[in-house]
Amino acid sequence: NVGGNFTTENRNQTYSMKQISKYIFLLFFAINLNAQKTDVIKNDRLKYKSVELFRKVFWDNLPKPVSWTNDYENLYSDAEQTKLDSIITRFEKETTFEIGIVTIDTIKTSKENFDNLSLHIAQTWGIGKKDKDNGILIAISKGYRRIRIENGNGTEKIITEKETSEIIENYFIPEFRKGEFYNGTLNGLSEIIKLLKSKI
Repeated sequence: NVGGNFTTENRNQTYSMKQISKYIFLLFFAINLNAQKTDVIKNDRLKYKSVELFRKVFWDNLPKPVSWTNDYENLYSDAEQTKLDSIITRFEKETTFEIGIVTIDTIKTSKENFDNLSLHIAQTWGIGKKDKDNGILIAISKGYRRIRIENGNGTEKIITEKETSEIIENYFIPEFRKGEFYNGTLNGLSEIIKLLKSKI
């Protein structure tokens, strides 16, 4: 009986040690998991702050336009960009209207601030002749699935907001939905030019 009791106590002690070891492991795992979660949160906050800082720097120091088409999102090939530029150049020489195209990737702005950045770019770059304010900026974001057209005050006297919206819906967006960004841009640009020519 003495020997039997000893064996029973020993089993209980072994069982208790296993339980304690299990709890220690779980506690260590929980602490480690929490530490990893904290690191992820810290990294996310750091990334967020870095992105916010980058966006502010971009806003405050907009790069100068290199041509009529400034493709920051790499939507067009070099040949496509050259084609768009040549169409705009020809139209500008004929009418003095200036049309800018800018594509904006998601690192440069939040979705909520896309419209504000579009207007800021149009105003900062000074698209349109100063004495006529006859500029148009076509801002596109594939990442945010957004397009906005900013018309100068002089242009707004010729093209209405309704007409601009119809061009976006009927000429830009159908091709954009198929992933054909050059074709959509070309279609929309051509329709803007056609409309302006019919009114001046």
